Amino acid sequence: MLLAAVEQTAVLCGRVLPVMFISLFGFEVLMQLGAAKKIEPLGKPLAKAARLPPLTVVTFFASIGSLIAANTMLAQFHQDGLIKGRELVLGAVFNTVPVHFKETLTYQLPVILPLLGMRLCLVYVAVFWLSGLLKLGYVIIAGRAAFDAKRENSDAVKPPEDSAPKGRRKVGVLLKNAWDARAKLFGKMAVIIIAVTFAVQILMESGAIEFLDRLIGPIVDSVGFPSAIVAPVSVYIFSPIVGVTSMSALLNNAAVTEYQAIVALLAGGFLMVPVTRLRGTMPRYVSILGFKHGLQVLAITTTLSLVSRAIVLAGILLFW
Repeated sequence: MLLAAVEQTAVLCGRVLPVMFISLFGFEVLMQLGAAKKIEPLGKPLAKAARLPPLTVVTFFASIGSLIAANTMLAQFHQDGLIKGRELVLGAVFNTVPVHFKETLTYQLPVILPLLGMRLCLVYVAVFWLSGLLKLGYVIIAGRAAFDAKRENSDAVKPPEDSAPKGRRKVGVLLKNAWDARAKLFGKMAVIIIAVTFAVQILMESGAIEFLDRLIGPIVDSVGFPSAIVAPVSVYIFSPIVGVTSMSALLNNAAVTEYQAIVALLAGGFLMVPVTRLRGTMPRYVSILGFKHGLQVLAITTTLSLVSRAIVLAGILLFW
């Protein structure tokens, strides 16, 4: 059990920590080169809608490429005193919005479409897009409620100042200054993410979360669905791609209908979303944003993701 937890922790952290380090280190170099001053004006039009500082929208654009990089930038702004805690939380939720639309090209079309077909793929797309729109709406409403209207026409939050001397800068000096500025922060983040990930894996390997599996059978029986659905849904909770692949096999063999498949997967998502957030998302949020703010972002994004599934599931039950 211990060895398996260590191996899984190494795999998960091995994917996240290099990206986090490159983001942290590279971002500091860009700050010393004055990049923030050049891209900060791009955020002003969008920032007005939620009354957020322009810098939070800079990270919004960055999240299109990497959510980890965007949140790392956001955490740096907060650590440097450029944004407050509430702005950090709303900015991190804001950063998740592009992911839902980008995954149409990176996940739904290349993975879900071949496995489940066009109709069920469109349902998946609807869930993801609705979740993104709900998060965007939350940020705008919460931002307008929390922050003064004067901020819409204010530039109170200034971009980071260059931390290196003016004039022509040597590459070696830039890299050394970047390392000196961010090495300690990266070390702190790395320790937290490894510790939290390992703790979660210990829980998984010890069977402490196995009670979720036992919830599936009675629910499936109560709605009159085929018992064959239990296995794919159980797997789906812990590995969505493997679960969808298993459900695809049942569809191809006519063991379940499209209606039964999508209802089962959407319902299984009410367990899958919290489990995947616990296993993968929580360690990243906590290590980058801190325990308090990381858990707040986790709670908001998880709740809105579940709400989007509930809305789409209700629509399927009523109108399919």
